[in-house]
Amino acid sequence: MPVRYSPSTGFFYPVNIEYQDIPSDVFEVSEADHLAAHTARASGGSFKFVKGALRITPAPAIPYGQVCAVYLNTVRARRDGILNRLAGIGFAAMASGDAATAQAIATARTCLLDITICPTVVAAQDMDALQAAVSAEFQRIADALPQEARRAFDDAGNTQ
Repeated sequence: MPVRYSPSTGFFYPVNIEYQDIPSDVFEVSEADHLAAHTARASGGSFKFVKGALRITPAPAIPYGQVCAVYLNTVRARRDGILNRLAGIGFAAMASGDAATAQAIATARTCLLDITICPTVVAAQDMDALQAAVSAEFQRIADALPQEARRAFDDAGNTQ
């Protein structure tokens, strides 16, 4: 269906509809340009027609700080699940007199509480580096635990 566009209003006007007042700057655009312009708007981008040619400006990238904050919230949620599991395993180790396991769990809990502020995580400058740093840190903490305590990570699905 042929469509017209008005830069002054930013609206599209289908030609099959009679308008009482239509801007004087309307011009016809192709169906492909019409669809592309709506797609650009829907994705947060913008568009304009320059001498009849569609120019699309993509949506700005979400700043790393915002993406990082959301990701670290998911890390904290995973960490909380592991901490809860470790607490139960640690209490069982203390009750059975296994001081080595109880101490290893106490150390792991401290590391887990600091996982979002450890140097490798803080040093990450993009999402790939951040995810790799968090995964490596989870793995390092799990590897330092006795096999019995690693269940906390396995149960939470946090080790490879």
